[in-house]
Amino acid sequence: MNRTVKAITYTDVNQVDVREYELGEMGPTDITVKTRYTMVSSGTELRVLGGHYGAAGNYPVIPGYSSVGEVVEVGVNVSGFRVGDLVSCRNPKPLPGVKSMWGGQASLQVHATTGEDRPVLLPAGANLLDYVTAEISAISLRGVTAAAPRPGETAVVLGQGLIGAFSAAWLNAAGCRVIVADLENNRLKRAEKWAAATVNVADADAEARILTLCNGGADIVVESSGSPKGALMAYNLVRRKPQNYSTDYKVEPIQFYGGDWARLVIQANYLDEVSINPFGFFPGEGVTIITPADRGVEDRQMAVEQYRRGTLKASDFVQTIAAVADAPAAYAGLRDDKNSNFSLAFDWEK
Repeated sequence: MNRTVKAITYTDVNQVDVREYELGEMGPTDITVKTRYTMVSSGTELRVLGGHYGAAGNYPVIPGYSSVGEVVEVGVNVSGFRVGDLVSCRNPKPLPGVKSMWGGQASLQVHATTGEDRPVLLPAGANLLDYVTAEISAISLRGVTAAAPRPGETAVVLGQGLIGAFSAAWLNAAGCRVIVADLENNRLKRAEKWAAATVNVADADAEARILTLCNGGADIVVESSGSPKGALMAYNLVRRKPQNYSTDYKVEPIQFYGGDWARLVIQANYLDEVSINPFGFFPGEGVTIITPADRGVEDRQMAVEQYRRGTLKASDFVQTIAAVADAPAAYAGLRDDKNSNFSLAFDWEK
């Protein structure tokens, strides 16, 4: 097997190249996967490209954590994976001689078959492009699942990048009435597929408009904008508890509302600190705050199953499929024109 690997490489801040490396050794419980498509996690990868998350001073690095491909080699002690399997992958083992953050943008990948980074099997004969967004959407699915959405509840999603778009789509699939907000009109237009209403947060009355659309507050608020302004707005949009509407002052036993708090899901990382006074922002006596930090194997398997059933379709979320050789220009477009460039995938056979 040819062990030369092509990989998208960040060589410095806002500098992208395609370089060749040698594939590392495969351990007894590892597999080698030939990449077919990769999906760019635009928020994470663009921040790494900008020198954040510890990237500054550590270039060159290989970015990315979302790919689909075919198993072409298995270690001598591998159990459960076979040559020819189609898999959805995250976080391969680093290539020798170059740093990894998280190394998924590469034509060949060595993966462990144990632990949380192990690949997830796809249905036999699957069209790999139909599953290219499964890894990223599993992040949103975990947050939505933790919020335990009920049909008929109202949910607000702030930010319509990939994580926010997936959050809105999963909430819609759960039967919620979804309201989305973003700065970019094209993203709002795209969100009409899964949203009952859209609001541009640049509007002077944006917060009041959202509160009007959800009768004074939402059962679930997902903050995926990654901006301090979005975080503060999210706290303001959480539904008020019944006692706040009463003209008579009455303090119910705190367990009276157990299991019925509004839910706030933080689906973003923040480069700047966000300072709040909980008593000034949480209306009523309580709110459940959920901060999913990753996604596990079961989350990833559930996302794959929902794609198999057609609950979500990758084609709704993949705007541009670029050749790997075009990576420098493709990343620049994704970074510099968010209104025109929603998402990016790479075809490793182009």
